[in-house]
Amino acid sequence: MAENLNLNKEVFNKRAYLKTIDTSFKELGVKTIQEQIDAQPTVQEFFDMYNTLFYNINELGPTNSHEYLVKTSSEYIGAEQDNELITLLQAEIANLREELLESQQQLADFAQRIQIPEVEIPKIEIPDVEPPAPPAVPTPSTPPTPPPPTKEDRVIQDYQKYSKGTVKKRSKRLGMTKKYVRTVKKRNNL
Repeated sequence: MAENLNLNKEVFNKRAYLKTIDTSFKELGVKTIQEQIDAQPTVQEFFDMYNTLFYNINELGPTNSHEYLVKTSSEYIGAEQDNELITLLQAEIANLREELLESQQQLADFAQRIQIPEVEIPKIEIPDVEPPAPPAVPTPSTPPTPPPPTKEDRVIQDYQKYSKGTVKKRSKRLGMTKKYVRTVKKRNNL
């Protein structure tokens, strides 16, 4: 008694397979790189959180403190080199102050050893003399400036300078209407 058993296999093409079956591993808690990047706070969000938590952060401590932030940030930007330079400059200032103090002490000792007699400085009286009046200098007068040429004078001067120009070019050059240029030309027989 052989019994025939029909086995039907349902097959999907690649596109239908990906749409139908979820192949991601969400159950294991694995996040994609993009999801991890999206979960990171931005620089602005970091500083907003920092300002909010500012007084909750310990002042001193090896980690999670303001001291730690200053230390690590200083290392990152190379502030230790500046600190070394500041230390050297402060030492030089201290040495210069000591030398100045020694010099002032030597000067004081020298002044005590040498007694300078007090010298009376005679008083000199300066008589009050009125200064002579300055000689009268005529102020130069500038000649009066002639009034600017009228519109008509400008047209006449333009005809004298450019005798062969057209009315169109002349009116454009002078910024006047062609009608006005023709009127002046006719009136002055140009």
